[in-house]
Amino acid sequence: MRISGDSMEPMYHTGDVAWVHKQDSISNGEIGIFYLNGNTYIKELHDGPDGVYLVSLNEKYHPIQIYESDSFKIFGKVIGKCKGAEIPGFH
Repeated sequence: MRISGDSMEPMYHTGDVAWVHKQDSISNGEIGIFYLNGNTYIKELHDGPDGVYLVSLNEKYHPIQIYESDSFKIFGKVIGKCKGAEIPGFH
């Protein structure tokens, strides 16, 4: 999956390609690909006493709380990345 935006900097940058292991659950603190109310995110999952949140690595972004009424799905766990330019023919 190609990364867009700066919410996961300094680890992931616009144009990077995330390698994703498709699975329907991930552990607390792991980075995954998520669907939430019509949008797709790469975020860190935080599941604690205050609720479940999708958290950016870039601290200028606020955590996104997930509610039971939300349309939410875990696509998979991010297991690596590369620069999009490193993949021939990938634009």
